[in-house]
Amino acid sequence: MRTPLLTALLGSGLLAACNFPAKDDATVGSQGLWIANGAHVIEFNPAELARGTSAAAPHVSINSEIFGAPQGVTFDQHGNLYVVDPSAMIKGVATPAIYVFSASQLAALGADDAPEPVTVITTTYLKSPRQAAIDTAGNAYVTDYGSNAMLIFTAAQLATSGTNASPPVLFVTSPGFNGPAGIVFDEDGNLWISNNGIPAKSTDPFGGGTTIVGIAAANIPAIPETGTLPREQGVDVTLTDAGNVSIQSPWGLAFDSSGNLWSANSQTSTVVQFPKVDLATGSPTPAATLSSATVGSAPSLNQPHGLCIDSAGNVAAISAAGAFGISIYASNQLATGAPAPSTFLVGSATTLNSPAGCAFGPTVE
Repeated sequence: MRTPLLTALLGSGLLAACNFPAKDDATVGSQGLWIANGAHVIEFNPAELARGTSAAAPHVSINSEIFGAPQGVTFDQHGNLYVVDPSAMIKGVATPAIYVFSASQLAALGADDAPEPVTVITTTYLKSPRQAAIDTAGNAYVTDYGSNAMLIFTAAQLATSGTNASPPVLFVTSPGFNGPAGIVFDEDGNLWISNNGIPAKSTDPFGGGTTIVGIAAANIPAIPETGTLPREQGVDVTLTDAGNVSIQSPWGLAFDSSGNLWSANSQTSTVVQFPKVDLATGSPTPAATLSSATVGSAPSLNQPHGLCIDSAGNVAAISAAGAFGISIYASNQLATGAPAPSTFLVGSATTLNSPAGCAFGPTVE
């Protein structure tokens, strides 16, 4: 019997005949690359993303004192930036938080590179948040590795100026969660979460996460007017590794324009693509596996965490270990192998320092 998610995926009857985006093979799109990086958020503009191998410096950096160790960045449809930080400095104390920076603040970074967030969300329900996804109504879905849960905040909470210490409207647990990290909506509104693995459950130092789970759009908890805590949620799809070495402590997730799912494996230092047609419960064989190459003396992939895709179909993977490189693969490189990235940014000038999540978004003049 088809799961609701598989039915949604097949509903249009229009499955891509090819596994890769039908894009021209541009080496750079028109968007900036934003990265949660050490105690900052940095942006590389399109010109810096088309330089081959270089140590280009970020175009802008958000240097707000509130940052502790940001892990995730994402944008809403209005160009506002959301930053997930498990160690935000709130009154001098490390406190898990979510920040919102307005589109106008980002546009003015050239004049003020340390703006105060327009909104700060703190709550005792946040333990060690990783990433966030924003739905079309402006609600935020946040993975929390520390509580093995997903927290949902309403658009109204995220629009509150200053610090909002109210709890999430929903605190969602699930038997399908095992150290949730990456989170992303697909084009049909289905929600996907990568399980990085909880170390306490495994002798593996990476935690041993070997699943990616999906919740069908129709089954995502409806956001109530008043909070209901907690809420247990089943999953509609479980993608498993089953010896394929395809899902190994996954972190970042991203969908391309053809609806194919991309995942960054922190344990095997690979980036894999699962075709849209195979996104049903089971152990799909990746249509493409990008492995690390040596560029100069640095590996192109080393425990990738951040993963994002630009408007031209290029895939960016951010290494969270070793040389802390940024690898961008042009859409004509997205086949199994170990290609040298079309753009590889590495070196001290990049200021990369324990980078984590990434997102393509607006450029700053």
